[in-house]
Amino acid sequence: MLAGIPIFANLSQEHLKALEEITQGISLAKGAQLFAPGDPSRGFYVVRDGAVRVYGRSSQGKEITQEIADPGSAFALASPFAGTYHCFAEALQDSRLFLIKRQGFLDLATGDKQFAIEWMRMLSLMVINLRRRLIDLTLTPPKSRIASYLLLLAEMQDSPSITLPVPRRDLANFLGMTHETFYRTAKELANDGLVRFTGQSVDILDRNRLAEMTE
Repeated sequence: MLAGIPIFANLSQEHLKALEEITQGISLAKGAQLFAPGDPSRGFYVVRDGAVRVYGRSSQGKEITQEIADPGSAFALASPFAGTYHCFAEALQDSRLFLIKRQGFLDLATGDKQFAIEWMRMLSLMVINLRRRLIDLTLTPPKSRIASYLLLLAEMQDSPSITLPVPRRDLANFLGMTHETFYRTAKELANDGLVRFTGQSVDILDRNRLAEMTE
């Protein structure tokens, strides 16, 4: 059930089986809210199919996208230890999720030293990757950020014709730029013959040149 999901790739078969025993399948309709700040933690989630947006709200009420969880992605990983959720999560599409239950996970983490070590190693790698992403958002120009994200989606969706999981305004926020900058840069990429935008669909026309922008 959980085999093949990147976050669990380095777990032993024994620990993978232990996790599956505390995993529950959940279906979520497009637009449905999974949790909100203050809700008691049920555990953390892995997307099997669909997409989930994780977001917060500023003191002025502005929504800030923190993560777009696509198939194979895990989110709310800290919630078993926090006890409550500290952000919002809603389905961007009809989605199927795996819930790794909170108490079962805590029992496994506190009762199996080797599992705890493996899990801490995995979280450490995620922190490193997050820092790299923050550096990318800070230092790389908008074209590189958009190109990198489109190539990632193409890889995940296994197609040069991809579907954006959120409206472009939200995607701009996620990539650390204003929506005006995103629209202008996306138009430049289209005018250069690298991509074609049609609503929420994007056709990658020149993958090699797009990849050169990310180097």
